[in-house]
Amino acid sequence: MQPNLQETRTQGTLMRPLKIYLMQEPDGKIDVPYHWQENAEILWIQRGELRLKIQEKDYIGKAGDIIYINPRELHGMQSQTPDCTYLAFIFPLSWLQFAQMDEATEMYLNPLSEGNAQVITQLPSSVAGQMRIIFEEIYDDYCSSSGNWLMIKANLLRFYACLFQNNLIIHRRQEDSAQMRLLLEIARYMQTHYQEKLSLEELGQVFHMSPKYFSSFFQKHFSRNLTEYVTSIRIECAKKILVESDADMELVSQQAGFSSSSYFIRIFRKSLGLTPGQYRKKYKNNSQPEYRIN
Repeated sequence: MQPNLQETRTQGTLMRPLKIYLMQEPDGKIDVPYHWQENAEILWIQRGELRLKIQEKDYIGKAGDIIYINPRELHGMQSQTPDCTYLAFIFPLSWLQFAQMDEATEMYLNPLSEGNAQVITQLPSSVAGQMRIIFEEIYDDYCSSSGNWLMIKANLLRFYACLFQNNLIIHRRQEDSAQMRLLLEIARYMQTHYQEKLSLEELGQVFHMSPKYFSSFFQKHFSRNLTEYVTSIRIECAKKILVESDADMELVSQQAGFSSSSYFIRIFRKSLGLTPGQYRKKYKNNSQPEYRIN
């Protein structure tokens, strides 16, 4: 795993590292492009169906399911039904470790944090039912006016204890294959160059492939063509700018990599069913849990 492939967007704060995001779209079209991060991410599906691709394996999450994404796993998500809604719990595993070394840290938390062990991706339905109670309590404490962070942390530790008790931890994690490292490099390159005019010729040169082979390789592994993928990244960037700033549409379109504000507004509306202005009005300064902009 190369450090320069890391998603750089900060999650949480030093004192409150956990973030909970409500994921939904006005027309149900959730589309999260491939990316990876250092944090653990737990998805609790509330309604509908969500298609996930994690480390080149496909999963379908349905209402009530819990999906675990280990740190540094390449992943992307797309809604499969108009009512698809899920909560994303994102936090650094280091937050759960103790200052004084003890058996809990040495035997259970360190292997996960260091990548020598990982959680299975889709929790069995029998275990997910038990886990939902834990996440209900975390969610309630997170949304309360005071925020009971001691209980939030305690419940996350309880979650990992349940995983170990149910043998849902895989030890001796395998190293990423050469192909997976290449996919990570491509995904990161896209996420750092999406504001530029990308071409198959340029990308073929960067990754030592012919333009034709790169196109077919990309389509096969990213489940969409280059134009669709870059557009999805630009849309996600624009959503983030819209809810975090008061920038006008011309500036938003420029920062997101669109060629003009008129083109940006047309593509945004086609993708989400709302104009950028309507989207900003709906999601800016909303209450917890926050709306996630990937």
